[in-house]
Amino acid sequence: MGSLSTNVSASNPFRDRILAGEVCAVMSVKVVLSNEIAMMTKMAGIHGMFIDMEHSSSDLSQVAQLILACTYAGVSPLVRVPSQSPWHISRVLDSGAAAVIVPHVETVDEVKALVRAAKYAPLGARGCANNQPILHFRSLPSPVQNEVLNRETMLIPMIETPGAVDLAEEFLSIDGVDGILIGSNDLCSDYGIHGQYDNPIYQDAVTKIVLAGKKYGKPIGIGGIGGRADLLEKWFAMGASWSLSGGDQAMLLAGLKALGEKYNGINERVQEARKSS
Repeated sequence: MGSLSTNVSASNPFRDRILAGEVCAVMSVKVVLSNEIAMMTKMAGIHGMFIDMEHSSSDLSQVAQLILACTYAGVSPLVRVPSQSPWHISRVLDSGAAAVIVPHVETVDEVKALVRAAKYAPLGARGCANNQPILHFRSLPSPVQNEVLNRETMLIPMIETPGAVDLAEEFLSIDGVDGILIGSNDLCSDYGIHGQYDNPIYQDAVTKIVLAGKKYGKPIGIGGIGGRADLLEKWFAMGASWSLSGGDQAMLLAGLKALGEKYNGINERVQEARKSS
């Protein structure tokens, strides 16, 4: 008997792109949570939005509205939850997240617990609820809905410590894990080489994880080095498929700084001209 869900799919252009072997940029948001940012991201040709609940004050109701805006704009909402709590994971997924990203995962037992929280039976033990936002609120038989969401919504643990680097293959071998995101800054900090992205220790760790992802056919993302296109391109060529490529705070600050410097320069020239007139 074939799959019950052959003709049903979730809205997840990020997943479609990376599973097709394409490189995918992802926009990070912490402070700009209005619906417009989803539409701007789509217009920019970016297929995924990383909504950060770990390092922001965003609450679930705000995030849920942005998730809906992303889904209907055609951008995959990827949500980093603030903890490994099943409560955080299930509520974000029930709000329509295309992927749940879990920080600071360090053991195989932790990964298995995440699968139980994020996946429906038989993979896990996520509680069933119909009319899911990622399926555009369609009412489907539970076996069909659950099969689709187990397959097409993503559980992505983060590797941010040296010990977890050594377990990358074990993490990726677990059914229900859909990829890994590397947290470069925390990883470098734990190695005692904070910010040293050219250090062989960091580079070897990332290479090890990327090759593990290639071995198991699961996508690897790289966070924290969006400004290092040279390193990203190297790892993309090796098999990584996505990165946290730009953030709302950094983009706003860069634009504001450029504007401030422009007008400070104008002011200095005007003041000099006035003195000499």
